Amino acid sequence: MSESGLAEAQGAAYPLCAMRHSLASCVLAAAALAAGCESSSTPSMPTGSAAAPGADNATASIAAPRPLSPANNATVRNADQPVTLAVLNAITTASSAVTYTFEVASDAAFANRVQTFADVAEGAGSQTTRRLDPLAPARDYWWHVRASGGGTTGVFGLAYKFTVGPAVTLGAPTPIAPLTGQSTSPRPGFRVANVSRTGPAGPITYRFEVANSSAFTTLLATGNVAEGPNETVFVPTADLPLDTLLFWRATATDPTNGVSGTTSAVQSFTPHVTSQAERVAQQLGVPLWPGQIPPGTPGHAVMGDFWNVEIITSWTGVRFQNPPLEALQIFDLMDRDFSPQGAIDWMNSHGYHTNAAYYPEVRVIGLEHEYMAYVGAQWSLVLRVGA
Repeated sequence: MSESGLAEAQGAAYPLCAMRHSLASCVLAAAALAAGCESSSTPSMPTGSAAAPGADNATASIAAPRPLSPANNATVRNADQPVTLAVLNAITTASSAVTYTFEVASDAAFANRVQTFADVAEGAGSQTTRRLDPLAPARDYWWHVRASGGGTTGVFGLAYKFTVGPAVTLGAPTPIAPLTGQSTSPRPGFRVANVSRTGPAGPITYRFEVANSSAFTTLLATGNVAEGPNETVFVPTADLPLDTLLFWRATATDPTNGVSGTTSAVQSFTPHVTSQAERVAQQLGVPLWPGQIPPGTPGHAVMGDFWNVEIITSWTGVRFQNPPLEALQIFDLMDRDFSPQGAIDWMNSHGYHTNAAYYPEVRVIGLEHEYMAYVGAQWSLVLRVGA
């Protein structure tokens, strides 16, 4: 308030002081008049104090409570409902308990009140609050408050406006890959079809989670990815544990409106590196290890010549499938960093019987119709030409 305005407010207050013969009344009257001069741009009803009908001049004086939150012209996300109104407690000379009446309307004139809460006990601190019931979304609302006590009902204070944002809902992402039971690379691309939505949704982000259990207690990888066209993809930045059953899921969120959708159906998968021997076994149409999977990680041996899939004839006239599964298994174990003899021993002790024999002096593994020979840092197949 300007100095001239303050002087006018004080001058107007002095006659009222004389009537009430009370220093406290003087202060209240000046405060009430000053509050009335505070703002002419905000829709409001006059702020001050008024005696209840039938009360005499000995009743208490009450200034209008000052609104605090939501701030004038604030926007409240629909997801953040219910809204809580807060006011600065009224200044009063009342010695008895003070209560408050909160009104919410859909128009600035308060002709259409949508919620009213009377006899709200004054807060223990400097503020009094009241939580509203949920309001219809995507609408403007106005609110004001008055105080009562000591036989006096004050006038309503300034009216503040707030807007409840639109109602937005998001569906669940639909997993595309990997689906349950699939084997993947160490860093697969997790793909989901984009979610359905209602209302004016903002930019949507997808949170991907990868864990070692379906409870998702321990997360191995996470990612927040902006929605792509039609589908959204997340690729981990580090390799996932190999040959281990893992689980993944995704959830869509709209941070602007504070909305999260339903989490996708959980999918399980197994990261796996396809070894050289496995790729040949796939061409043969047989599993490389139908029983126990050997330990170790491929990458320690190199296939040489004559591992192509074909039917060939041995020196004794026997037609056989090349390469033999037995040879692929021995090579795969050496690719996992087994020694040649260690590979043969592991097979025989884990249900994969083999008559292969290792000749370390020439670095050759003898099979029924072929040899595996270590030539030029590679293991090549050589057809036997005699016993």
